[in-house]
Order: sequence, then C-alpha cells, then structure tokens
Amino acid sequence: MNPPGSLAGLDPNLDEHLSTQILAPSVHSDNPQERIQARRLRIAARLEARRREALGEYLDGKKESEEDQSKSYKQKEESRLKLAKLLLCGTELVTNIQVAIDIREIHRRVEEEEIKRQRIEKLENEVKTSQDKFDEITSKWEEGKQKRIPQELWEMLNTQQLHCAGLLEDKNKLISELQQELKTKDDQYVKDLKKQSDDICLLLERMEEQVKNVMKTFREELYNIEKAFEVERQELLASNKKKWERALQAHNAKELEYLTNRMKKVEDYEKQLNRQRIWDCEEYNTIKIKLEQDVQILEQQLQQRKAIYQLNQEKLEYNLQVLKKRDEESTVIKSQQKRKINRLHDILNNLRSKYAKQIKQFQEENQSLTLDYKRLVLQFKELQKAMRHFALIDDEKFREIWLMNEEEAKDLIARAFDVDRIIHTHHLGLPWTAPDFWFLKNVGPISQQPQKSAMQIVEEMLMHTGD
Repeated sequence: MNPPGSLAGLDPNLDEHLSTQILAPSVHSDNPQERIQARRLRIAARLEARRREALGEYLDGKKESEEDQSKSYKQKEESRLKLAKLLLCGTELVTNIQVAIDIREIHRRVEEEEIKRQRIEKLENEVKTSQDKFDEITSKWEEGKQKRIPQELWEMLNTQQLHCAGLLEDKNKLISELQQELKTKDDQYVKDLKKQSDDICLLLERMEEQVKNVMKTFREELYNIEKAFEVERQELLASNKKKWERALQAHNAKELEYLTNRMKKVEDYEKQLNRQRIWDCEEYNTIKIKLEQDVQILEQQLQQRKAIYQLNQEKLEYNLQVLKKRDEESTVIKSQQKRKINRLHDILNNLRSKYAKQIKQFQEENQSLTLDYKRLVLQFKELQKAMRHFALIDDEKFREIWLMNEEEAKDLIARAFDVDRIIHTHHLGLPWTAPDFWFLKNVGPISQQPQKSAMQIVEEMLMHTGD
C-alpha cells in the first residue's frame, strides 16, 4: 500500500475543504471497501454527536446545582469541563488528519483498482490481438508450403517478416508502456513518502501545540482551583474564628457558673465535714470505752489460756517420756527382729543351696534313667524282632513236621481201612463203607484250621460209630 498524501495545507475547516476536493465514500457504491469505510465514518460521526450531546446535558444538569455547591467545587467542575472540552477539541484536531488520510487512501485505492482493471483489460485485448496476428502468421506458413515459385516465396517471406516485426513492435510497445507506468509508480511512491513525512511532521506539530495548550490550560486551571481553595480557606477560617469566639464566650460563662456552684458545694462540704468530725469524736469515745472493756476480757482469757498451756505442756512432757520408753522398746524389738531376719536369711540360703543340689541330682538321675530307658527300648525292640523271627521259623518247622506226621498217619489209617474192608467183605461177608472223618481231609496243623467245639467233635464220632 502506498503512503497517504501530505496534509500540510489543512486548516481547522478540514471537512469542508476535503468535501470540495475529494468525494466522500458512499454506502451505495459498488466498491465494498468504500461502503465499509462509509459505514465506519457514519458510526464515528454518530458517536461524536452522542458525546457532544452528553457533554451538553451534563453542563445543563450542573447549572441547576451550582448555587448549592462551594466555590472550590464549582471551580473544580468548571476546570474539569473546560479541560474536557480542550482535550476533545485537541483530539478532533489531531484525528482529522487521520480521517483525511483514510479518505485519501480510500480514493487512491479506488483509482488504483480502476487503473488495474483498465490495465488487465488492455492486456487481455493485447493478448487477443497478438493471438489473432500469430494465428494469421501461422496460417500463411501453411500456404507458403504449397507455393513453388521463388518470387512468391520471397514475397511471402517479406510479408511474414513484416507481420512478425509488427507483432514484436506491439509487444515492445506494451512492455515500454508497463515500464513507464512502473517508473511513474516509483516516482509516485517517493512523492507519497515525502507527503507522509510532511503529514507526520504536521501531526507532531499539532500534537506538540496541543500538549503545550493543555499544559498551559492545566496550569491556569490549577492556579484557579488553588485560588478558589485559598478563598474558601480564608472564608472558613473567618467563620470558624467567629464560631470559636462564640464558643469561647459560652465556655467562659459556663466556667463562671461552674465556679460559683463549686464554691457553694465547698461551703456545704465544710459544714458536713464539721458535723462528721463531731460525730466521729463521739463515736471514737464510745469505741474506746468498748475496746478497753474488750481488753480486760481478753486479759482474763489470756490468763486462762496460759494455765491451760501450762497443763498441756506437762501432759506433753509426760507423753514424751512415755514415747521415749516405747522407742527404746521398739529399738530392742527391732534389733531382735533384725537378728531373726538374718537367721532366716541363712536358713533360706541353705535351703536354696540344698534345693539346687537336689535339682541337679534329679536332673542327673533323670538323664541316666532316660538313657537306660532308651537302651531298654532298643533291646526290647531287638528282642521282639528276634522273637518274631524265631516264631516264624518254629511255625515253619512245626508245619513241616505236622505235614510229615499227618501223611504217615493218613497212610496208617488207609492201611487200617484196607484191613477193615477185607475183614468185612472176605471174612464176615458184610458190606463195607469207608468212614468219612473230618481229620482225613485236613491238611496242615489243626490250630490253623477253623476249630470246632468239643460237642461237635463228639457228635461226629458218635455218628461215625453208629454207621
């Protein structure tokens, strides 16, 4: 963005001056930037009008209550309003430069947009024209390929060369115009920089002038306020002095009245004091007589107390002698008890030593008996093991002998049965049946078989004999 132009020639009637030279932005414009700027200016004008209106109302409202306020307060309000107006005017004077710069910048941008649009339109037209010429030149090259006569080809080449030179000349002309426009823009940029520096200088001058005016006005108003305070102070001192004199006179009158009242009270107090002294003397005499009587009574009581004290002292001496004798007796008894305690301690120590010896002896006996018990338990276990071994061997030998004898007995019984059978069958001619004895079926010792009762054995024998 190029810097804004110079405002060195601006005067206080800046708005009228600008309206004659520069068109103000409108809200009905086709450019959106111009419409935005117009709305901003309109809002700023409304705010300024409201501020001025509020300031005017404030002044009107203050006029009604000025009579009721003090001089210092009135002077402060007047100074404040004057300074507010001064600051407002100074702010407007300084901000007018910014407003003018903004308006000029808006118009510069509008002109720049218009120039840019024309430039783009010109470039587009140039592109179209150049393209048409280039197409024409290209089409003629196609026609030249069909020609065979050298003169015609020469004429065509000259014509094409002229057309190409014209096309290049148009391009160079456009380039020179753009370069000239760029140079113009550079010059304009330098001028705008100078104008901007001039505007800044003008703004600084106005600001310095405004600061000086404000400082001067502040000093004047401060002097006026101090003067108003001083006048008010003198008035207050005078009024307070009058009040003080009136209060002092009233105080002196009250002091005089208080003094007379005090003198009357002093006289009354002296009379009361004399009456009190007389009454105190009479009271003192009566109390003195009463106290003397009390002293006599107390002396009598003292004599009685002394006699009682003497009697108590004799009783205490007698009791002391009795206690001394009892103390001697208790000392003798105590010594006897000590000897008895020592003797009992000796007996206790002997018993403890005996007890320790007995404990040690019992522990040794217990240890030896424990060892004997363990040894006997081992021997008993070994003996049980040997008994089991020998019992197994004896059982095995007994079974072998039993089986051998049982086999021999069964052979003898079988031979006896054969003899009995021969006798019955051959000699007696009787039928013979083999007896069925249970022991013939037995194998092994009888103690290992299920044992029968004696009655069962007798019944079996009778049954066999009956058969």
